[in-house]
Amino acid sequence: MAYDFKLMVKVATLYYKDRLTQDEIAQRIKVSKYQVNRILKRALEAGIVQITINDSMSGITDLEDKLEKTFGLKRAIVIDNNGLSDKELKVKMGQATAGYLMEIIKNRDVIGIAWGTTVNEVINHLPRKINKNVKVVQVTGGIHQLALNLNCQDIARRLADKFDVEPHLIYAPAIVESKNLRDLLLREQSIRDTFKFFKDISIALVGIGAISKKTTSTLVETGSINEEELKKLKNQSAVGDVFSHFIDINGNIVDKSIDSKMITISTDDILKIPYLIGVAGGESKAEAVLAAMRGKYVNILVTDSGAASGLLKI
Repeated sequence: MAYDFKLMVKVATLYYKDRLTQDEIAQRIKVSKYQVNRILKRALEAGIVQITINDSMSGITDLEDKLEKTFGLKRAIVIDNNGLSDKELKVKMGQATAGYLMEIIKNRDVIGIAWGTTVNEVINHLPRKINKNVKVVQVTGGIHQLALNLNCQDIARRLADKFDVEPHLIYAPAIVESKNLRDLLLREQSIRDTFKFFKDISIALVGIGAISKKTTSTLVETGSINEEELKKLKNQSAVGDVFSHFIDINGNIVDKSIDSKMITISTDDILKIPYLIGVAGGESKAEAVLAAMRGKYVNILVTDSGAASGLLKI
């Protein structure tokens, strides 16, 4: 059926510019909704309506697709870091991660939370109140040298406040002097009560630390790992840490003597978590992020375009 040119222009204008629904247009021009749909289709075919897609983000989308396919990720979210300061980049990554969390969180989730500056930004950008019935669990011990708002206990508390629940905390440092002391602390009832939730965690949020010439893991920066231990880690090709486990480029745990002093979630429990969200930016962290993905400690990655490009070059 042929339609009058002026009619096609009018219907297209009402629909695309004035934002009327097809029902509203049908009532206005006294035709059926089916006819409105046909007129719009014909206007598109006749070139009266031309659809333009803004592909300014196509490069970022390509990076996300390549990361997902190359590393078998459930999801990759890449932030364009062009012209951004380190602080601005962390804010952008925090916003993006918070948005993704709001997409996936459901009632009865158990959320595991670690520490770090970018993880802190994620909490900052979540809504003040979230109407979901969840549990919040601290997954690694604290680092007292960190600013209060960056420590794992405080981050867990602030996340729990969003859901109006009490967090399950670990009242112990991330690393202690010996394996014997760690084993002794793990017998404490309060710590055992928190650790028992690890097997039920459905979503975990973690930062990724790096050991490189340009950047240093928070565990190293704060002195939790001393110079001698750092030397041992480097000698065993450690490239970073995730969930307070130091790993090599293939995601293998390095230096079991150091790992045995860590008060943190076990690698076995980590690998059972459905949503493992790693947040890390900067090209200097590319090897550490790669290691975390190879070890399967991260299956959702939020990063920046520089790190993403670096990952795909390794």
